[in-house]
Amino acid sequence: MNRRDLMLLAATSAFVSQAVAGAWESDSFSNNDAKDWASQCAASKGPKFVLAALHAALADGYLEVPECSMAVAAAEVVAASRGKPPKSLPKELAAWLEQQKKAEIAKLAPVAAKAVSRVLNGPKSELRELWEENKKEFPTWSGHMQSLIARLNDG
Repeated sequence: MNRRDLMLLAATSAFVSQAVAGAWESDSFSNNDAKDWASQCAASKGPKFVLAALHAALADGYLEVPECSMAVAAAEVVAASRGKPPKSLPKELAAWLEQQKKAEIAKLAPVAAKAVSRVLNGPKSELRELWEENKKEFPTWSGHMQSLIARLNDG
């Protein structure tokens, strides 16, 4: 292998490592599904898009990672509508929220708390299963989810 090939391999490996790490940060918007959902939400009108993501997490059956991630992102929007946003709330969602009737979205807090609880505790939550495999980082992720539930349940 020549020097150019080695440099290309090293650069590719570094890029892949950063991409994977970015996809698995423990905060609510550090994954592609949540980021995509945030962009779609910012282009939507009213709370129906938020409610749809929350309901998807409450459906019977196995809850896959995309639905988990989108429900968590939607729950963060609900928390933000109650004046308790995460530090990681995308600017496009903050701007969208300023154009909404926050009281309508804030009313979704019980549904949002239930959806996040399902993601965190199961049953059948793929996102929880994946985080459990990472024994070192699971407590951090779990703590973020518990904090989100607390922000949703706070008066």
